[in-house]
Amino acid sequence: MADKESVSWSNSSSSSPKPKSKRPGRGRLYIHVLVVIFGITSWSVMNGLWVELPILVAHLPEGWTLPSDLTIVAQAGNLGPLAFTLLVYLFPRVKLEVPASLLIVVVLSLCALFYSFFWEHTATVAGSEYSVALLSLTFVQSVFAAMTSQAYLAFMSHLKARYMSSLFLGMGLSGLLPALVAVAQGSGTVTCTSEMQNATHPKSSLFRAMGDVGTENRTMNYLLVSTNTTGTEITKETHGLRATSLEPALTVQHFFLFLLGLGVCSLASLLLLLYHPKCREEHVDTDKEENCQLMKLPKPENGSQDAEKADNVTDDLINDKFENHIDGTMEEMVTETNVLTQTIQDKDTAASDDKTSYRGKTQLGRWESWYLLILLAWINAVQTSFLLAIQVYSSLPYGLRIYNGATKAENIVDPIACFITIFVTAKTSRWISGLTLVGTLLASYIITVAARSPSPLLVDHIAGGVLVILFWICCTMVMVYTKVSIAAVMRSQGRLSLIWTGASTQIGSFIGAVLAYLMVNHLRFFRDAPWCDEEEDGMTSAVV
Repeated sequence: MADKESVSWSNSSSSSPKPKSKRPGRGRLYIHVLVVIFGITSWSVMNGLWVELPILVAHLPEGWTLPSDLTIVAQAGNLGPLAFTLLVYLFPRVKLEVPASLLIVVVLSLCALFYSFFWEHTATVAGSEYSVALLSLTFVQSVFAAMTSQAYLAFMSHLKARYMSSLFLGMGLSGLLPALVAVAQGSGTVTCTSEMQNATHPKSSLFRAMGDVGTENRTMNYLLVSTNTTGTEITKETHGLRATSLEPALTVQHFFLFLLGLGVCSLASLLLLLYHPKCREEHVDTDKEENCQLMKLPKPENGSQDAEKADNVTDDLINDKFENHIDGTMEEMVTETNVLTQTIQDKDTAASDDKTSYRGKTQLGRWESWYLLILLAWINAVQTSFLLAIQVYSSLPYGLRIYNGATKAENIVDPIACFITIFVTAKTSRWISGLTLVGTLLASYIITVAARSPSPLLVDHIAGGVLVILFWICCTMVMVYTKVSIAAVMRSQGRLSLIWTGASTQIGSFIGAVLAYLMVNHLRFFRDAPWCDEEEDGMTSAVV
């Protein structure tokens, strides 16, 4: 009898299903697509505004100072992230990111609609003409766009970690898609026309002609002196070079309506991610994954009891099986026990897939977490704000085509860098620090070129313009890749760490924008040039 039982045991053990180790996959393709579309609306309106600058600068009264004005107005929108951070700090267990994400998508879509009709409206303030409608809409949409750095990242903590890079790919496409449309749109043209005007000033003394140089006009004055019995008469012949800006075939209004369409698609994707049953299968319990080292969390009162119950589930189920089948054969008990154990192991493996793939072997300490957030703030101060504010000074002296190319190239390489992070990211502080240093060195060349405007390095050679575009591409690629790598590392720390990641992003952007505004508008470290100039042979030229 003992021999039969032993044989039965061995046979049942060999025939029972063996546990299979499940490797973490890439996730469901349709979830990746929905997350990408959802991420597009994050900065699509703001990025669309930037790629339109070659046209807006030539049409609006601010001229070359428009980028720095938009930068400082946009950074005033940090009031939104500040309020969001305060609410999260006061109520860390409340999931504010879901309603906030819905509100953000709706407001940004409305801003794109209003831009299309009011972008050219101006008003006189304190004796000067300003693009009041454009600047006001920029402030409103920047409040909500800036909140995406926190709300969208926190929202991704509700999905499995494997979808994190797809969000940044969508954020990158928020710059690429407007850039591609802007490339097809063209940069417009600026032409110079001559104007001759005569003015007579009776009984006036001889005076020297002065040149009136402005953003839109450059006037050269010549004086003709004649004498009669009543006194001296001065006739001023004015030869004016007027810069005329021509809008491209695809108008600015149609461009912003295209951005509205992107917003509608993002809203539909967000609703599907939230409520579609297939999408809800990829949701996770954010409380169980929380591992933030940046702040202490209040523990729920029933947390320890729930954990104790969860730990005893497996033992209770197995004991029940043995008690219910105590009179059964050994073969039946072993088979059912193996099936039950296999089911529990499958659930445990599925729940830990994303933690295994993103967390690595060790967790970040508090000081290492803060160090990465400081690096992230520095990257955003340099790449997201400061360089964009002075982009016109680094590229427009080489011509309008180079400026147009630099703005488009910078937005095209952004999603390429994000796409690379789906397959490989920098996972250690050492690699992230090295990449940050490389990006800073590349940015230094761009800043040097901008500081020497309107006569930067190789300004009279095509190589100068090509070189500055290459530096913009490389700098953007390195900086964006490093930003996404930091966010991927912080994802392993849970929902609250992602919110702090977004806060660090906005703090860095704000510091960079303030520095750029002061250096451009008050300290005058960067100088512009007239659109039209008169060459030695008498011909007129425009910045093209």
